[in-house]
Amino acid sequence: MLSSFRQLRFIPLLLISTLLLLGCSSPQAKQQRFLARGNQDFQAGKYSEALISYNRALQIDPRSADAHYKLAETHLKMGTWASAYQELSRTVDLKPDHWKAQLDLGRLQLAGGNPLGAKDRAQLILKSNPKDADAQMLLADTDGALRNWSAALQEANDAVEIEPSRAALYLNLGGIQAGAKLPDEAEKSFRKAQSLDPGSITPLMALGKFYTQQKRSADAEKAFKDAMQLAPKDVTPRASLAGLYFMSGQLAAGEQVLAEAKEQLSADPNAYRLLGESYVLHGESAKALAEFQSLTAKYPDDLVVRETYAQLLILSDHLDEANTLVQGMLKKAPRDPQALVLKGQIDVRQNRTDEAITTLQQALKSAPDNAWGHYHLGLAFSQKSQMQQAETEWREAVGLRPSLTEAWTALGRSAVLKSDWRGLEDIANQLKKYAPNSADAYLFYATARMNQGDAARAEKELKSLLERAPNNPLPYIKLAQLRAAQKRWNDAQSYYRQALSLDANSLDAIAGLAAVETVMGKPAEAAAFIDAQIAHNPNSSPLRVLQGQIFVQWKQLPQAEGAFERAVALDAKNVPAIVLLAHTRAALGELDKAVADYQHALDLAPKDVQIYVALGAAYEKTGNWQAARDTYQKALALQPDDPFAANNLAYILLEHGGDVNVALTLAQTARKGLPNLPNSADTLGWAYYQTGAYAAAESLLESAVKASPDNQAYRYHLGLTYGQLKDPARAKAELEKAIRVDPKSPIADQARQAISNIHES
Repeated sequence: MLSSFRQLRFIPLLLISTLLLLGCSSPQAKQQRFLARGNQDFQAGKYSEALISYNRALQIDPRSADAHYKLAETHLKMGTWASAYQELSRTVDLKPDHWKAQLDLGRLQLAGGNPLGAKDRAQLILKSNPKDADAQMLLADTDGALRNWSAALQEANDAVEIEPSRAALYLNLGGIQAGAKLPDEAEKSFRKAQSLDPGSITPLMALGKFYTQQKRSADAEKAFKDAMQLAPKDVTPRASLAGLYFMSGQLAAGEQVLAEAKEQLSADPNAYRLLGESYVLHGESAKALAEFQSLTAKYPDDLVVRETYAQLLILSDHLDEANTLVQGMLKKAPRDPQALVLKGQIDVRQNRTDEAITTLQQALKSAPDNAWGHYHLGLAFSQKSQMQQAETEWREAVGLRPSLTEAWTALGRSAVLKSDWRGLEDIANQLKKYAPNSADAYLFYATARMNQGDAARAEKELKSLLERAPNNPLPYIKLAQLRAAQKRWNDAQSYYRQALSLDANSLDAIAGLAAVETVMGKPAEAAAFIDAQIAHNPNSSPLRVLQGQIFVQWKQLPQAEGAFERAVALDAKNVPAIVLLAHTRAALGELDKAVADYQHALDLAPKDVQIYVALGAAYEKTGNWQAARDTYQKALALQPDDPFAANNLAYILLEHGGDVNVALTLAQTARKGLPNLPNSADTLGWAYYQTGAYAAAESLLESAVKASPDNQAYRYHLGLTYGQLKDPARAKAELEKAIRVDPKSPIADQARQAISNIHES
């Protein structure tokens, strides 16, 4: 009985234990464990580990607003702003009254250049809690960003009234007062913040920054030094003091401050990296390279130092050394995104384009917020002439990091190539916003306005750039181009000469001056000028290319051929020279030589779509339709939306028994990419004709004839179309015009036959 009693008591205890264990392994319990582990890592500054735990929690419950918010906080700490914004948005979608998330989201909107969105967010919070000082402060900041100074001042004062003993609110008020040009009031607010928080360096740093802006260098220096004394192990005051010295031209004093930081705070990475980073910032590449080489040896485990050193090696074209360093990094961490981005850069510079694309895409798979990765992937795509993909990556880069001027500049150059002047103007404005002293910003803007007929604004922009960069030859070149467009030849000549006085080897200035002298009726002087440049630099392949281009302009093709041959002899890998030589030989009817030259160029640049298009055209001239078709297909395999390859392949298929439906699709692609080219209108119209869509063909062929009335094929196609539309009078008239263009051509014979058919009907 006792034994049975014990068994009866044991069974419920076992059942209870089992139920408890089941409860501990429930989804809710697992989620709480992951959140707790993430919080622990977050507090310890282990943000990557925290991300893993928070994501595991969200896998269990994707609708957990708290987990999304913790994930957002982690991204904020890591500076991955796009991901933080996404997680905060998800948080408030799930829980609209999560006011901390609403506040953080508003701050991100303000920082991202959306003050109106941030203002709406602040007002939403204040509607629920009018005494929320942080929301009131955000509201003031949004009006400050909108230059609504009166409202901003009132709102900042309201925030202070809510929590009058909080130093941060006085600091915010001081910043707005400074923006509103009330320096005395701003200084009082900063001093009040200091009195409220005397143990913090934050008010002192704000004062130092304020004094710097007011050009009160002595007061700024004292504020930064007081901050250094208050927090001797904090690197921020030292960096600000050095920056003040650099700004006032005291370079040695600035370097001394950073050298002392490096020595006295040798265990703090932010301190010992400062001197090298200042060299990078000020463009002292040799000093930066030497400094980071030293740091790499002293701190071999500092990944940031190694990455920076590798980046400097790449920028200095020490690619073999950089590759060795990067391979070492990847050996330790094969999936490290930053190391992969560095490897991708090396691949781009060594023209290993496909490998670069694969590497950079791998990096971005694990780090999609890496703006530099997107920028370099764009460069890789541009090497393959895949400009649409390149632009997509550059847009992604500036979306993630709007201040990435390199990506804006790349977008600007792409806009120039496309003659997208409105787009270029927008890009120029963005560059001005993030890099006010960027020469590219002013040059882009001037180019955009010049090509939109606003010469006055273009000139004003270029002269503004000259004031900022008087030793830069580019604004002189652009002003010369502007004067040339206005046919003010003497002024253009003068500006080109000023550019050459700053850069004697500027090909743009040399070419421009020669062109102006030619237009002014001085071809002999232009030729003598180019000859003098070549005599000064006889081994310059680019100068020979320029000479050849001028001969082409003068329609002296044999001389141009000789100049391009010399350019290639001087530099056997000068692809543009080889291509120009091929173009010239094709124009001279030396088609076999032209084909050989294009093939040579493709050996050096196997991914260049435009060379394939030119080679295909050369094959067409030889009558080798099969080779032309294959060549255009290779071009389209590299870039499926290339309009020139699509147009030419479509026409070959239409003329030589190809698939008409395939030709129609290709012709539509071509027309989309070349909407203003009569050739693309004719090809698409001819495709519609051959598919029986005569009404659709009519308008396209009419536009082609209107744009190019002496093109015999266009008129012949239009005449046939009128015939199919049962309009014999217009058909006959158009076919007769086609015959008159060249009565002895095969098309003329076909037109005569078509006219006879009209008579028969």
